[in-house]
Amino acid sequence: MRLYSHLPLFVISGLMLLCFSVQADVNTEIKEVQKEWARIKYTLGKKQHEDALEKLTLKAALIRENQPDNADAHLWEGIVLSTYAGAIGTLRALDAVTKSRDALEKSLKIDPEASKGAANTYLGTLYVLVPEWPIGFGDLDLAKQYLDKAIMLNPDDIDANLYYGDFLKKKKKYKQAEVFYKKALSAPARPGREVADEGRRNEAKERLAEILVKSK
Repeated sequence: MRLYSHLPLFVISGLMLLCFSVQADVNTEIKEVQKEWARIKYTLGKKQHEDALEKLTLKAALIRENQPDNADAHLWEGIVLSTYAGAIGTLRALDAVTKSRDALEKSLKIDPEASKGAANTYLGTLYVLVPEWPIGFGDLDLAKQYLDKAIMLNPDDIDANLYYGDFLKKKKKYKQAEVFYKKALSAPARPGREVADEGRRNEAKERLAEILVKSK
């Protein structure tokens, strides 16, 4: 049984696209996870994603176990798990996205402003992408709460703006979504994250092109 087989492609793809907001204060081990995540997402073929991400989930979990009080360790475990869920697209995905949600919530509990509150971005996005009850825990009202917080804490962040655009697109508020996609495109570069930034800009361009057609 494929849990997401009946869902629109953008839902499955959206889970794969969950990315990150890289901050300078994360430690070396977590930076390695960031770099590996970007390598997998932007340089490997989709057929290779599942195996590569499964290995990365194990690495992220070990870091989190060794640094249980580090909000960024929980944040990154959540990000990797959500991306892995999008890659497998089966019954296992529900378990992965639930664990991702729990990890992100734990990150916020430890330090709500870690990585400039980045966990809010990914929690909000999970609530947008995951199906609503009875299949999953999706909730657009909760999504808005988290994404509003993400924008408040880090208004120029490429990911926060991109995913707020996705939320508005889901709500069919195309003109408003256009504003956030354009802001994502003009977001400041993140030193050392050139591959990720280029990938995010390409995604923003694609989303923007889609809504410009729909808003005509």
